[in-house]
Amino acid sequence: MAKTLKVGVIGVGGIAGSHFPGWKQSPLAEMVAFSDLNPTVLKAKAKEHGIKKTYVKPEDLIADKDIDIVDICTPNMYHSPLACAAMEAGKHVICEKPLAPKPADIQKMIKARNKSKKLLMTAQHFRFNPTAQALKAEVDKGRLGD
Repeated sequence: MAKTLKVGVIGVGGIAGSHFPGWKQSPLAEMVAFSDLNPTVLKAKAKEHGIKKTYVKPEDLIADKDIDIVDICTPNMYHSPLACAAMEAGKHVICEKPLAPKPADIQKMIKARNKSKKLLMTAQHFRFNPTAQALKAEVDKGRLGD
């Protein structure tokens, strides 16, 4: 059987709520740690989701040797430095969109990914939305051009 991958989520308010159900449904992954700069939100979300490991400092979550995947759900100006640090620490990264506000920051993320040989993924939670699927079907039929 495949190893259950351990997930740490950075930034547990707001958009993170759309990430939690997917992690909970996955037979291959388990949320084990949360990080948030707001200790009140961190404590409440950890209790709500049964998470025992919590970190106010994201770098402490990134340094946790048990974490395989870091899910970054912070404001986008923090995505690049957190993602690069996580990949440099040997973690796979899923990052909320947009990856970063500037192309140069995205290039740094790509370089860190290439150097670390870890996976970097942009969260696209609307991909399976019925509206998005209908639009994709129209594209596949050639009705909307290239």
